[in-house]
Amino acid sequence: MKYFICTIAVLSILILSNTVGAENTDPKKLIEQMTEVTGNYDDLKSLKDVEYTYTVKNVDTGKADISTERYIFDGELSWGKFLQRGDKTFPDLKGEIIQGYNGKETWMTVDGQPVSDEAALKYADFTRKTNFYWFAMMQKLLDPGTTYSYEGKEKLNGIEYDLVRISYEPGVGDVSDTYTLYINPETNLVDRFYFTVMDFGITDPILMEVEYKQFDNVKLPVIRKFNATVPDIGTMNIVEVMTDLKFNNGFDRSAFDKPVD
Repeated sequence: MKYFICTIAVLSILILSNTVGAENTDPKKLIEQMTEVTGNYDDLKSLKDVEYTYTVKNVDTGKADISTERYIFDGELSWGKFLQRGDKTFPDLKGEIIQGYNGKETWMTVDGQPVSDEAALKYADFTRKTNFYWFAMMQKLLDPGTTYSYEGKEKLNGIEYDLVRISYEPGVGDVSDTYTLYINPETNLVDRFYFTVMDFGITDPILMEVEYKQFDNVKLPVIRKFNATVPDIGTMNIVEVMTDLKFNNGFDRSAFDKPVD
């Protein structure tokens, strides 16, 4: 009996030591651990909707695009009114621009008049869906159709990051962008990531760094920095900031529909 107990004790120690020393290289598990910190999409949906001020500043030119953003999380509805336009959103176009996406159709108005130009509507569609995605990205990384690949480790600033590559199954989303996430093992958060913009033919990965803030049961990347032309840390020339976030506003879904002529 003593021998049996001793053997069990030794085996338990060996199993425990192997578990403690084992590295987690399961990419989906790493994302699941991340959403334990940021909250998942169900947590975001529990907040119903959001309104916030979105500022996108070009550090080199000093110009900024500022919009009021509104989203309904169930269905990923997106609406934006531009309060100021710098060098990003139709800088030469006069008048108040409002864009909307109701889950099926994207629209745009200038001074209340519907826009029919295909290029303008394509950019509006990109803006509505991209702005929503950047807002909810961390919660959406467990969406159906997402594929995960563990890409090893990389040490930066004394932190040995786990790298996870995100891609999507055929037919998921409008285009198939890829993301390489740098997951901080100390916080389980994504501190930085590389991304493509296939909708506009940008295949060379761009580096983005993020900073978070806690809201109720979700943590959101309220500050994002990247370089629009050179993915090189230390030369971030685009700064995106989300401020004045208000949740559960009771927005009516019909407010995201295309205005009637």
